[in-house]
Amino acid sequence: MRSWSIMQDGTPFLKYYVQAGLTAAYLGELIPPLDSTQSTFGQTKLFAFNVTEGEDATSRLLGSMRGYTVQASATPDYNSVEVEVLEYNDGSLNGTISLQGIVTVGKTNEIAVVGGTGDFRGIRGYAVISFISSSDTLALYYHELFVN
Repeated sequence: MRSWSIMQDGTPFLKYYVQAGLTAAYLGELIPPLDSTQSTFGQTKLFAFNVTEGEDATSRLLGSMRGYTVQASATPDYNSVEVEVLEYNDGSLNGTISLQGIVTVGKTNEIAVVGGTGDFRGIRGYAVISFISSSDTLALYYHELFVN
């Protein structure tokens, strides 16, 4: 199955799963909250996760998702500013895609596709990120990228 498709209206999109390892050492706090007695506001985390073709962690590896989040809400909604770089290679498409936006944990989020390199040079559009499931060690997200 090729991950790059053309929708009926001609809009290209890319779809993949992000296997977010919750116990990995690199997921730890980079910067602690500004005031941990009141909220997690300001907490910053770096991440590096595998990107796969299917939901199963052992499905075909397409690349990695690297980036950081900064907790940008002092309320329990857990809004974070997220910056991601997708490093992608499915054998026919190869390059990076940069994404950024506000995300809320456990919800479906829409963020901006702001650029890319290689086969994705000059890409613009948006991504829909859907939470699928989680366990003690892994959270699974489904990404769909819609580009101009």
